[in-house]
Amino acid sequence: MLSDNHTEVTLVGDRAARLERLFPCSPEVLWDVMTDPALIPQWWGPEHHAPTVVEMDVRSGGRWRFELHAHDNVFGFGGEYLAIDRPNVLRQTFVFDPFPNAGTIEETTLTAQPDGTTLLAIDVAHRTAEGLQAQISSGMVEGMQETHRRLSTLVAARATPTA
Repeated sequence: MLSDNHTEVTLVGDRAARLERLFPCSPEVLWDVMTDPALIPQWWGPEHHAPTVVEMDVRSGGRWRFELHAHDNVFGFGGEYLAIDRPNVLRQTFVFDPFPNAGTIEETTLTAQPDGTTLLAIDVAHRTAEGLQAQISSGMVEGMQETHRRLSTLVAARATPTA
C-alpha cells in the first residue's frame, strides 16, 4: 500500500524501475517545489551534501545540472528536459558524470488523489540490465527514501489546507 512516508520501488523487466510515493499536497505544489532551483538544495540528494544548482532551465530542450560537493570531490548529475506538462509530467534524461554512457530516461508523473494527496510516479528506463543493477546496488533505493522524505517535509510545509 502506498503511503506518504515510504517510496515503493518496483523493478519493471530487467532494464526499468518504477518509484511511487504519496505526497501531502496538490500536484501544483509538488511541481513548483520540484522545479524551483532555489529549493533543490533543501530536498535533492543526501541531507549532509546539499547540491549546487549549476543549471536548471525547466522547458522542453532545456538543460539541468546539479553538483554535490562531498569528500573533497564534485559529483555531477545532469541531463536534458525532454517534455514538460505542468503540473503533471516531467520527462528528462539523467546522467551521472562518472558513467556518461549509462544515463537513463526518467518520466515523472504527478496525479491528484481523491484524498488531496498527490501520487508521484517516476519511471526510470536504463539502456541495459547492467545499468539498472548498478543503480540499484549503488544505494539508489535508500537515497530515494531520504530524498523523498525531505521533499515530503518541504511540500507539507508549503501545502495549504483544502476546504
